[in-house]
Amino acid sequence: MLSSEPAPSAAPASESNPIRDAVAEAISEHRVLLFMKGSPDAPACGFSARTVAALQALDVPFAAVDVLPDPRIRQELSAISNWPTIPQLFVAGELVGGCDIVVEMYESGELAQVLQ
Repeated sequence: MLSSEPAPSAAPASESNPIRDAVAEAISEHRVLLFMKGSPDAPACGFSARTVAALQALDVPFAAVDVLPDPRIRQELSAISNWPTIPQLFVAGELVGGCDIVVEMYESGELAQVLQ
């Protein structure tokens, strides 16, 4: 006989997820936000370094979140953005893209327009 009760392991829809909440809050609080490996002063991968270089070349202030201290940050970020790789650049709450897209946009001048 089937029960209409949810399985004991099912989490209620209203249950908060502190990591996801913190990621979403950071995205909404910062106009330009980069989720990256390492920090702008010490990027921990070449993709993050190239993305930081593009932003710094445009002299645009940006916030950065290091995803390395806790793997759940990356998991929750990917769940929110539907983008699997790091870095991820957000502008005004919208995902712009990862390293390749950001560098292409920088080279074409489109990134400067988006960041105005």
